[in-house]
Amino acid sequence: MSKENKSSKIDRKTLIYAAIFAVASYAVAASLALGIGAYVIGILGYFLDPVVTLTVPLIIISVGIQAINKKFGPLLISLISAVLYIILPFLAITFLVAGPVVEGVSRLVGYRSFRAVMINTTLAGGLVGTLSVIFGFMLLGVPHISNLALYLGGFTVLYFVESGIMGLLSYYLGSYLIKSGVLH
Repeated sequence: MSKENKSSKIDRKTLIYAAIFAVASYAVAASLALGIGAYVIGILGYFLDPVVTLTVPLIIISVGIQAINKKFGPLLISLISAVLYIILPFLAITFLVAGPVVEGVSRLVGYRSFRAVMINTTLAGGLVGTLSVIFGFMLLGVPHISNLALYLGGFTVLYFVESGIMGLLSYYLGSYLIKSGVLH
């Protein structure tokens, strides 16, 4: 069997890694969201909740993509995440939209190089942050905020910048775990 055919199949290791990293990210995101409670501080909470959940949970997802290191890894992680977030439909839809985008881009840039991790993590986090707010508005109703477009634009930039920083951390953490033999 050629290497290309082998890498285009979803094997048991890929599925297990995707499930482990998706569940770990979900658990940490839920803990952070409940612990910080950004959603209860009012209208600004709509925008601040993704800022909180785009930290350690995003690093876990990014390291998971590096660990899987093959086609369908980002897509599987996003599908499992969508199922986990089904109680919050706007987040489930967010993962169903962002996952295929990151999957497509990762096929072009790869999974483990510095450039690949930075692009994949920044794209994943930026899309999830922005889309979760937009889909939340669509499904839960748009709050009455003056200058809503300005807030959305500003926080979109923040989500992408923050995700880039998490990409940098993810690259070094993932590289260390892979080189040390903790992940294969």
